[in-house]
Amino acid sequence: MKKRASVLRVGVKFVAGPLIVACIAYFFYRAFQRNWANIQAQHLEFQPAYLVLAVVCMLVTYLVPTYGWQFTVNALGGGNKLTFSQTVAVVNSSNLVKYVPGKVLTYALQMYWLANRGFSKSLVIYVNALNLLISLAVSIIVGFICLLFSPSPIPASVTLGIVALGIVLDVLGFKYHAAVLKLIIRLYNRLLKRDVRYVEVPGALLGRLHVVHLISVLAFGISAYFTSLGIGYYLPPSSAPRLMAAILISDTIAFFAVITPGGLGVREGLMYLALGGAKGSSLALTLPIATRAVHMTVDLLLGSTAFKLLGNLTKTTGATPPLEEPSPDSIPKAEPR
Repeated sequence: MKKRASVLRVGVKFVAGPLIVACIAYFFYRAFQRNWANIQAQHLEFQPAYLVLAVVCMLVTYLVPTYGWQFTVNALGGGNKLTFSQTVAVVNSSNLVKYVPGKVLTYALQMYWLANRGFSKSLVIYVNALNLLISLAVSIIVGFICLLFSPSPIPASVTLGIVALGIVLDVLGFKYHAAVLKLIIRLYNRLLKRDVRYVEVPGALLGRLHVVHLISVLAFGISAYFTSLGIGYYLPPSSAPRLMAAILISDTIAFFAVITPGGLGVREGLMYLALGGAKGSSLALTLPIATRAVHMTVDLLLGSTAFKLLGNLTKTTGATPPLEEPSPDSIPKAEPR
């Protein structure tokens, strides 16, 4: 029975995910065919300066949380410390493997290298989970705040209610973080038969992480606006909240689409709908693809740099002892953005 369940799980990861991506890619292909005349009528011209700004914003989106990851692991690591370059090597090297189905390599690589620095697998999971929870909370709150300042089919009262609920839950989580984290760890250990231990998290650390992820989320949203300018859509700054809301909310929802690598395709489809794609908008067709292209460019740039740093640091610190390969069940089913 367990063997059948394992085979089914592998099948879902390696078949269903790529199939969904292929279906969404085909949808966009047909949509481009139907609306190509409309796109040509826009007389779009690339603006490299704005695309460079979009890339810079995306770098901020990655590097600021990397700094947050560094001071989190240093604060909770029991005396073990990482420099920023070491943290970039460990965290951002996952940018090149997060599109692999299954998402195991993202955390396995961190565990593998950090074991040689005295950090436990449990701590790696703990630090990632803490940062991810705060990042998701900030993303959804900021995304719906932006939605309040942009045209939306969702009534303003509903949007405001979601924002208020998100803020209340975040404040409660901040105030009672010890009880919340202990509850999450107990459930995680019980469901997955693991032994992740609770580590006391100072309130000041949670406050710093909220600031870090707020900067990251804003940079991520602004990158969508600069991307639209870069591909030739001259939108006024008043249109920025609409684009920010579309990418932030879509990216947060796509984060939970664990069977697709890196949320590929799911985010683009949701952005298309959020930007009014059913009305035949050329922006709704082109911007999701363009933002993904910028995203993957930074993935490649930063990931390659991180692997270079990882290789150099491994040489200077000695070979890492072989460790057992973490099983998929021992790793959170999501990847860093």
